Amino acid sequence: SLTLVDAESLNDVLALAESERLVLVDSLNDVLVLVESLTLVDVDPLNDVLALVESLTLVDADSLNDVLALAESLTLVDVDSLN
Repeated sequence: SLTLVDAESLNDVLALAESERLVLVDSLNDVLVLVESLTLVDVDPLNDVLALVESLTLVDADSLNDVLALAESLTLVDVDSLN
């Protein structure tokens, strides 16, 4: 799991996830797979995730909780820190 460094970016993800209505479990699973495969090191990858989430209509509250739990476990780090 990743270590959280940028709380504001994480809050943006949580706010976005909370504002979505979950509709398709398969689409949500696609998001989870994508997020799990990402290592967030700067704002650009995060924006890619946000753009994907904004394009989905999700449906199931339990699935939303899974997204929130996953988002809370992520930590955004800076490329310089990785170096």
